[in-house]
Amino acid sequence: MTDLLTGIRVLDLSTNNAGPSATMILADMGADVIQVEHPEKGNPMRAMGPHKGEWGAYFVAVNRGKRSLALDVSQPEGRDLILRLVKGCDVLVENFVGWKATELGLDENAVRAVRPDILYVSLSAYGSRGPDHEKSGFDALLQARTGILSLTGGSDNPSLEVGVPLLDMGSGMWTALGIMAGLFERQRSGQGQRIESSLFQTGVTWMTYPLLCRQFTGQDPVPHGTCHPAFAPYGDFPTADSRLLIGVSTDRLFARLCMALERIEWTKDSRFATNSDRLENREQLGEEMASVLKESATQEWVKRFDEYGVPVSPVQGVGELLNDAQLAAMEQLQEIDLPNTEEPTVLLPRLPIEFSLGPKGIAGPPPQLGEHGREILTEIGLSDGEMNSLVLRGILRIAPDQ
Repeated sequence: MTDLLTGIRVLDLSTNNAGPSATMILADMGADVIQVEHPEKGNPMRAMGPHKGEWGAYFVAVNRGKRSLALDVSQPEGRDLILRLVKGCDVLVENFVGWKATELGLDENAVRAVRPDILYVSLSAYGSRGPDHEKSGFDALLQARTGILSLTGGSDNPSLEVGVPLLDMGSGMWTALGIMAGLFERQRSGQGQRIESSLFQTGVTWMTYPLLCRQFTGQDPVPHGTCHPAFAPYGDFPTADSRLLIGVSTDRLFARLCMALERIEWTKDSRFATNSDRLENREQLGEEMASVLKESATQEWVKRFDEYGVPVSPVQGVGELLNDAQLAAMEQLQEIDLPNTEEPTVLLPRLPIEFSLGPKGIAGPPPQLGEHGREILTEIGLSDGEMNSLVLRGILRIAPDQ
């Protein structure tokens, strides 16, 4: 990208999604990220399908642009090599459960004894304190725990899991932001620090508005599907060929909607005249709108609503998104090559940030398991003989072409 983090080295001991998504952000910004993986299994995400050749979609999504070191850190030799690597690193990221970091000899005290000014970054499911701090957890569990699932779906089909790893990726974002701030503070003070984030805290943060609603009204918010509890009409409606999401938040926008639908008389109808009226008669308004919208195709309505300045969007599938003209205009997808596949080119979203002082893009393809092991260990002075001995004992894995 813009080489904003050139010269920053990150040692990533985390697995699964949240931690690697944080370090992916750093890699795309120019940091040298060393992803430490188990020599036999690798990051568990490598096994998560669907697959394209050896590549799992989950792994490819958040591990591009990194270097892979396949090392068994549970063995004393593996731990010692990690501590040797720490000397040249600015950041260490881990998501060990409970006391695992201490058991491995890679807790903050052990790491800071080698590199006092390092940023020691810990990602977890529930945080580092409280009755559940030693529990493991994954995205859907934390969506349930933080109340997100209580607000998804509709009254007839509640508690639908959000279809993307909302809390994993969100925790990765907060973690990356914390690392950036920590690096800035270290530049000023020379001090390293511990930085933590968790899926639980991220979920609670996303729930700010519902938490306030509960405190203001004394009642739990309920799921509304695609509707909005404060505005009407707001939600998705069937058209002649698919569905269309409409968002009307003011009486002025409602008047424009009525003109687009050629139903200007609705603005004078006592059931629909104000937003309060429309909320009270949401179902009746929805039925009236649906009968009109079914007369034409989605794209025809989009064009018409755009002319009147009414906020709308087609409800698109993933295939339609891939062909979206706005996506192409923003150059948000970038081609990368996956080695050892028949059709190696795939498209990945770059970071959704625009920098005026440099090119935008993905740092590189994801690594093969152990692809950079020889390169990385050579940098800290290991000889070929020492590396070969580690390989023979199953402590280290080197990619075949290395």
